[in-house]
Amino acid sequence: MALGAAFITASSFVYFNHDELPPFVIEKLPLRFEALWLVSLRVHVVAAIVAFPACILLMTRALQRRARLHRWIGRITGAVVLFALVPSGVVLSFEAKGGPFVSAGFLLSGALVAWFMVKGVLAARRRELGAHRRAMLHVFAQMSVAVTSRALLFGLDAAGMSPDVAYVVALWCPVLGSAAMAELLAGSFKRMVQIHGLKMATFLRARSVARPIVRVGR
Repeated sequence: MALGAAFITASSFVYFNHDELPPFVIEKLPLRFEALWLVSLRVHVVAAIVAFPACILLMTRALQRRARLHRWIGRITGAVVLFALVPSGVVLSFEAKGGPFVSAGFLLSGALVAWFMVKGVLAARRRELGAHRRAMLHVFAQMSVAVTSRALLFGLDAAGMSPDVAYVVALWCPVLGSAAMAELLAGSFKRMVQIHGLKMATFLRARSVARPIVRVGR
């Protein structure tokens, strides 16, 4: 996923060349609100360059063990996602390739990111780490769609699928699949914590019962 994020970052610098528009932009012209769309595109690219690698970093154990640093990076990432990435993505979604069904997929993914980001922030403030982890898994999963969707689109194009169908499949499958995978991982983590807690509770009870027996024996 980190390699995919690096590839997208490297290929995004072309959008900031004011002397020449990239083919992706030219094929969308003319646009009804061209200036707004171009600004939204650049804002979205910058926000993604910041937020996606930050989300990958926040998922690492090394950063999770540094609570204060994790908290501050998380706050910055949350602000970038909620106030730059999602709003600009909403503007761009209405001109997405593939028509209204693809636009609806982008809007759904953006809504999931915003919803779970807010839930994750509120859970962190309440010190509900399990709920925070579940919400952040969903945020990361939807942001990873930028990588998985592009890879799937390349594969479908190589297989000769019609572009109109390929855009729908390459978006909706990662959006729904990522949401399902995040929920499965969150459930697995919750069960693991419950099993570990049960084992620890059993161990502590056994020790508390065993201590008086040892003392009587002495």
